[in-house]
Amino acid sequence: MGSLFEWYREIIPDFSSFQESLRQPLPVHFRVNRLKAEPHVVLALLREKGIDIQPADKTVGTFFFAPQLKSLGHLLEYFLGYIHPQALTSCVAALALSPKPGSLILDMCAAPGGKTSHLAELMGNTGLIIANELYANRQIPLAHTLARLGVCNTVVTGYQAQEFPLKQRFDYVLADVPCTGEGRWRTAGHSPWPSRQRRVTKLPDMQKRIICRGFDLLSEKGEMVYATCTYNPEENEGVVDFLLKHRKACCLPIGSPFSGEPGLCEWKKEKYDKQLRRTVRFYPHQLDSVGFFMARIGRGG
Repeated sequence: MGSLFEWYREIIPDFSSFQESLRQPLPVHFRVNRLKAEPHVVLALLREKGIDIQPADKTVGTFFFAPQLKSLGHLLEYFLGYIHPQALTSCVAALALSPKPGSLILDMCAAPGGKTSHLAELMGNTGLIIANELYANRQIPLAHTLARLGVCNTVVTGYQAQEFPLKQRFDYVLADVPCTGEGRWRTAGHSPWPSRQRRVTKLPDMQKRIICRGFDLLSEKGEMVYATCTYNPEENEGVVDFLLKHRKACCLPIGSPFSGEPGLCEWKKEKYDKQLRRTVRFYPHQLDSVGFFMARIGRGG
C-alpha cells in the first residue's frame, strides 16, 4: 500500500508514529450532555451495565472514552440524549469559541449537529444559535440531533455558507467547512486512500469564500473559529492566510485542553503570515482522535 500520506512527511512530526496511528481503529469518545444529565449520573448508569468508561482528559469532566464499545447508538442513554458520540478534536471547536451565555452564534455548516449542540450546552440553552445547513437531507439528522439532546435555542436555516445573508452580525461564528476529510481516515475498516493526484479539488476556493463571509458576519468584537478535519495546508493555513490578506483580521491564541502542533508558516513554495503559528494542528499519534486543524480569528490586524 506504500507510505500513508507520504506527501506530508516534511510537515508532520514523528511521521512513522503518525503512519502507525492510521492503522489503528478510531476510538469511541463521547460527550456527556449537561443539558440533560450530569456526568456522575451518566457514568453510574453506564457502569451499572458493566461498560468500562475512562476519562478522556482530567481537565475536562464531560469527555469520555468507551474502550470496549464500537458504537454507542444502541444505548438507552444515547436515545435519552444523555450522551453524544463525538471526536475529541471535534469538541475543541466549541471550547475554543467559548461563547458567553445569551450570545448570538452562527454555525455556518452545522450538520450533523455535534458542535452546534455543544455550543448550546456551553451557553446553557440561552441566546440564539443559527444552525445553517444547505442540504435538506442533512438538515433532517441535524434537527434530530438537536431534538434528542434537548437543544431549544437553535434555528435551522438552509443557505449556502459562502452566501449567508449579511443582514445580521454575530457575536461568534463557527466555520467547520467542507474539506477532503483526510483526518478521519484510518486503514482499519477502510479501503486504501486514493492518490493525492486523484483528490485535486476546488475546495480551497469555496473555503476561502466561506471564511471571508463568516468574518464579514462578525460583530465589532466578534470571534470566529475556522476548522477542518484535514491535513492539507491548502485547505488550512492557506485559507486563513487568504483571509488575513483580504480582511483586517488577526489570529488569536487557542485555548485547548489538548496539546497540538502550531500551524505552518510555509508549505512548498507558499509563505504564510507568521500569525499562522497561533493556529493548531491535531494529529492522531499525539491525540488519539480525528486529525484536525483550527484557527481562532478576530478583528484587527
